[in-house]
Amino acid sequence: MNFLRFLSPLRAARDLRGFLRLRHRYELGFMLAAFVTTMLIVFGVAKDSYFEKEYKRDIIYVQNWRADRSLKEIIAQQKIDQAIRDKREAELRAKQEKRRREFQRIDNSLTEWGI
Repeated sequence: MNFLRFLSPLRAARDLRGFLRLRHRYELGFMLAAFVTTMLIVFGVAKDSYFEKEYKRDIIYVQNWRADRSLKEIIAQQKIDQAIRDKREAELRAKQEKRRREFQRIDNSLTEWGI
């Protein structure tokens, strides 16, 4: 830990000031441009990496059925459950189709650019 005694913000500021004093104006301009470009890229990557995840609870509840149910009751319940399942699958297919169209639009625009 002896090396920490040599670290000082005041010394670092003086060293930076001395370094910058020896540079030409155009070098400082290019250094500033390089710093701004780097910060824009870092900011863009950080901003692009954030996305809100839709909160969805996938809880499957187990239903208790009477042991003496008739076959007609079972078939009626299966029809009700099938209608709900079909509705969910239709929603999923619609979302997938929408996503496919978005990617197709992007692919077409990239093709126009020759990529």
